[in-house]
Amino acid sequence: MKRLFSSFILMLLPLSAHASADLAQQWGKEARRLSGATADMMLAIDLGQDVVLTDTFALDVYRFGRTSADLAVWIDDTKGPNDLGCIFRGMAAESETQLLTLETSTDTEPKRESLRRLASVFADAEMIAIAAKHRAPTPGLISQSSHATCAADTNAVLNVLR
Repeated sequence: MKRLFSSFILMLLPLSAHASADLAQQWGKEARRLSGATADMMLAIDLGQDVVLTDTFALDVYRFGRTSADLAVWIDDTKGPNDLGCIFRGMAAESETQLLTLETSTDTEPKRESLRRLASVFADAEMIAIAAKHRAPTPGLISQSSHATCAADTNAVLNVLR
């Protein structure tokens, strides 16, 4: 509960990083690092060890989700590809959902499944970061669809990436 409260307080703080192609590249590197930490926790569960969610890991996953949301706004503001913005929003939602499950679950199987899903998101993020890094803003482009909403369900978009 303490972690959830801390995350809520952090959401109220203004974001210091301005989303950009460089932030997308850093986000991809962070996804790679988180992927390794997640794999280590999954292995520990598979070996029958008790896995305790650290505050550092929880905060890092939270930041990953917040950065995903910031990158979605950047894509929207620069008239980028709608599907890329939707993917970022889906990753933000999925990381939040899985973090909540990890924080509240006492059973091994739900923890393992949440870690598996996070590992999948982090692996996808490494590829998406490359696409976002090379995505150049196109000022003046009139978008055919609203970037504020996704045509597809964000969960469905994430499932396609898996």
